[in-house]
Amino acid sequence: MPPRDRAVLRRFDLDLDDPGQARFFIDGVRAADELIAEESAARRCQGRPSPPR
Repeated sequence: MPPRDRAVLRRFDLDLDDPGQARFFIDGVRAADELIAEESAARRCQGRPSPPR
């Protein structure tokens, strides 16, 4: 992760050098990825196009 991004997270009191906080962050990212994938699959099943990237 670039230093600039780490600095932003530290402003929110999240230190990725701390193993517990890093795990918390990674778990959150994984959960978000799973939700995004589920929403995307639901859109495909309904015949709606995915939003442009």
